[in-house]
Amino acid sequence: MRKWSNQDYHSMPWKNGAGSTTELAVFPPGASLDDFVWRLSRAEVNQAGAFSHFAQIDRSLAILSGQGLSLQSDSEQRTADSVSLTQTSLPYQFAGELPIFADLLGGAVLDLNLMTRRDVCQHFMQRLGEGEHYVMAPDAQQLLLYCAAGAATVLAEGAAETETETETETETETEQAAVLPGDLILIDEQHEHAGIRLSISAQEGAVLYLMRISFLNQAEGAHATLG
Repeated sequence: MRKWSNQDYHSMPWKNGAGSTTELAVFPPGASLDDFVWRLSRAEVNQAGAFSHFAQIDRSLAILSGQGLSLQSDSEQRTADSVSLTQTSLPYQFAGELPIFADLLGGAVLDLNLMTRRDVCQHFMQRLGEGEHYVMAPDAQQLLLYCAAGAATVLAEGAAETETETETETETETEQAAVLPGDLILIDEQHEHAGIRLSISAQEGAVLYLMRISFLNQAEGAHATLG
């Protein structure tokens, strides 16, 4: 398990130059916008405009603060087939090649954006609230958990192998972490086909985003720890 907090992140210009984004984590470490496998970021949107074009990238978007965005797939005709995305909406998934135009529903918006390279891996983002959550992700090689509000305690369960003179024994190993607003943790699958299990205890008012990443070729994601 690895954890990042607000002081660990850095900002950079949008690909289209129309704003800036704060990169929370990228894989592989040090990857650029041209060669990442996955990238998690948050960005402040202050004005209407088009999203950057990302070929062969799947994206999920969630609203962290502000009234929200109205998303259109055609910047020339922004009156039909719009998607309104607010803080209470489910994360919105779309292809990075689509010509998406965003209008503000009110003032400035802070969003969370996960991007994955389509020919390498798949992802699923979900929003979690207060309470007890037990997550079983048998097909995931990595899990990301971002705390948008409140606080939570995370307990990850994994299998640890120990060698004896006669055989290899497997024991359950646990790691625990507390998360506060702005914190991000990454949990890796410890052994091929083992999946990932974790328990989340979220306090009253907590808002968390859980992201599952599954590599199409599982060997590419095996033991792929960041850092």
